[in-house]
Amino acid sequence: MPGSRQALWWLAVAAAAVALLALMLVREHGSRRSRWAIFTVGDAQIGARLFYQQKGCAHCHSVNGVGGKLGPDLGDARSGLGSLAGLLSAIWNHTPAMWERMAAEKVAYPEISKQEMADVFAFLYAARDIDGPGDESNGRRLFEADGCARCHSSGGVGPDLAAMPGIDTPVRWAQAMWNHAPAMEANAERQGLSWPKFHDREMNDLLAYVRHSSKPGDAPAPGNPDRGWAVFQSKSCIVCHSVNGRGGHSGPALDAGAESSMTLARFAGLMWNHSGDMWRTPQMRNVPRPVFRDQEMADLIAFLASLRYFEPAGSPAIGRTVFAERECAGCHGPAAEGGREGPALRGRGEPITAATLAAALWDHGPRMYRRIRKLGRAWPALAGSDVGDMIAFLNSPPERK
Repeated sequence: MPGSRQALWWLAVAAAAVALLALMLVREHGSRRSRWAIFTVGDAQIGARLFYQQKGCAHCHSVNGVGGKLGPDLGDARSGLGSLAGLLSAIWNHTPAMWERMAAEKVAYPEISKQEMADVFAFLYAARDIDGPGDESNGRRLFEADGCARCHSSGGVGPDLAAMPGIDTPVRWAQAMWNHAPAMEANAERQGLSWPKFHDREMNDLLAYVRHSSKPGDAPAPGNPDRGWAVFQSKSCIVCHSVNGRGGHSGPALDAGAESSMTLARFAGLMWNHSGDMWRTPQMRNVPRPVFRDQEMADLIAFLASLRYFEPAGSPAIGRTVFAERECAGCHGPAAEGGREGPALRGRGEPITAATLAAALWDHGPRMYRRIRKLGRAWPALAGSDVGDMIAFLNSPPERK
């Protein structure tokens, strides 16, 4: 069956994505003092098997067109599911209808552990983050049309890309292009060439052509968001870009929790397109242009990924208000300290993440739904913007009595 072959192809893609996804995932070491590393690690390859083969998710949902059509395609970032906050709110809002449909079709309700939920989330992240194989023929056309071949061919002033090892991944490609952009820009001016701009999937197509011709390097080492935050500051990114209000404002803010469909190849294209313009701004004229070495680009991308996907930021104070407005307090107490109808949700000694919250909803949701209906209440709706605030509130220390 074509669908089966596509599913097997996606499993292979997920396996290949694990090394790349490692740039985005770091292990939680049990300490909440580490600001950017508090999220659960997932394995994209395991998540693909869970989604397609073990938990029945593909009965209703597809990922990039592979799977069922009863529910939304979870690989389409345009659907509002491009962040864990959007995905978690969608799970919360639509699970009652899902439970009723499963009961009507006599579909067994699968158990999903916290780790399995993290694995599924990792697979969905990898599926959205992967640009696909790229169009090698279009990449070849771009390489010729945009003047790359005039410098980067045998005998050209630039290195022959076919002989350069280790530029076969988007992270290494982004680092190499950034580091060599000033020399390339100066050479383009000498030859009367305009600075080429890459849009949409063009950078991915160019990388597909270069990857086909270049020598493969070793598997990338994992990126670390904590080191990435240090890179973000030391390389002067913070001069133009802000994070949660800290930093400059001449460039777009990179605030935590912002939804983004940015893929790694597009990230490389964006850095390339604005490379020259950034150093002509008043803020950057006296700032030395940074060079990224070794793991620094991987760490920077891991930091940006941790902001924009894994754990949404939020306010405990706003979260308390959301908790009351969504009528969670009616069962779990006004301070989530526990009530007659539901257990305490704060102060349980284990950090609550998007993955653990989704797993708890999946595990206890049907009982919650039956109880809410028995009490004559409506299932509360949860907006994507509520999730970060709710998690921040539930992770805040309970008040002393």
